[in-house]
Amino acid sequence: MSPTSSPAARDAVPFIVTNARLVLPNEVVRGTIVLRAGLIAEVDHALSRAPGALDLAGDFLIPGLIDLHTDNLERHYQPRSGVEWDAVSAAISHDTQVAGSGITTVYDSLTLGAASGWDMRDETIGPIMEGLRTAIGHDMLRVQHLLHMRCEVTHPDIVPIFEAHAHDPLVRFMSLMDHAPGDRQSPDAVDYRRRYLKVFEGDEAAVDRHIAELMHGSKVLGPDNRRRLARIAAERRLACASHDDARREHIEEARDLGITVSEFPTTLEAAEAAHEVGIKVLMGAPNLIRGRSHSGNVAAALLAGRNRLDILSSDYIPASLLPGAFRLAHDDLGWSLPRALATVTSTPAATAGLDDRGRLEQGLRADLVRVQIVQNRPVVRAVWSGGTRVM
Repeated sequence: MSPTSSPAARDAVPFIVTNARLVLPNEVVRGTIVLRAGLIAEVDHALSRAPGALDLAGDFLIPGLIDLHTDNLERHYQPRSGVEWDAVSAAISHDTQVAGSGITTVYDSLTLGAASGWDMRDETIGPIMEGLRTAIGHDMLRVQHLLHMRCEVTHPDIVPIFEAHAHDPLVRFMSLMDHAPGDRQSPDAVDYRRRYLKVFEGDEAAVDRHIAELMHGSKVLGPDNRRRLARIAAERRLACASHDDARREHIEEARDLGITVSEFPTTLEAAEAAHEVGIKVLMGAPNLIRGRSHSGNVAAALLAGRNRLDILSSDYIPASLLPGAFRLAHDDLGWSLPRALATVTSTPAATAGLDDRGRLEQGLRADLVRVQIVQNRPVVRAVWSGGTRVM
């Protein structure tokens, strides 16, 4: 083997990307990025004439997107109600969709403490996690996957259920949820009952048991479970979010527990209160693009217009994240493109404690996305994860 063909030698050879519109933290400049050994070695505001440099012809070059919440892995594992797919294949197909959306770091959200009538069940968590670990261990995936554990605090055993998975190094994020009707995501208890009558195929007794289970859990178990889980998150240095905050009291409780993210607040009141105490507001990109919440709660665009939006997640559509960020810059909201893209790059990175990515800066991971604007739509043309082109 010649010296120049060794892995170390290959890592030492720079890869140059030039004639790109670089979206930097505070400006957009036409320039050059030099990659070496999986990192950004140089950021140059000039064009390169080096032989072999990749000319992006003026397309945007942005940091790889960071998605703190997507239910997409669960959906690939269970593509239809009652149908469970091979977990490794589910991880691979999910990863392909995520990478193709320009996401280079994804927090796959898994539901713990599921109530009766929900599609996802606690017994599916083990196979999903094992499938993901297998895919990662055999180098089947294109981008980095971490886990976001969504803990339903109404469940009587939610603390031991979480603790059974807490040792896994992939577990890096926790959110605390309470889906009892009458508050948060479902303030209209009558409408909630009507919807779940369809889920339980008209079985009124089953719906009543389901609602009673959630209501009891919320009032009797929820407060203590919330405190215990928040304490575990602090001890393990996990980023922690409060889910579906609706009132100022929810935010004040979250603040007292050391929570740093309000995930999908349902009202302007909650988002305003989060802003006041320094809690980041995370909203779904599908909400922003559609112009409204699918469940009738506050619109992400309203929060953006009032400067009460910090982070976008893909929620249930990975392909929504990049268009969502560009929508912030193109709608009449007064956002610059660097600020808009920060909602899907640098801000989620900092919030999750990832200090090695999220910006086009020397020394950071070379997670990059080439974006071309076609008919006013941002289109992913290439993706690099850790300096390796994966799409």
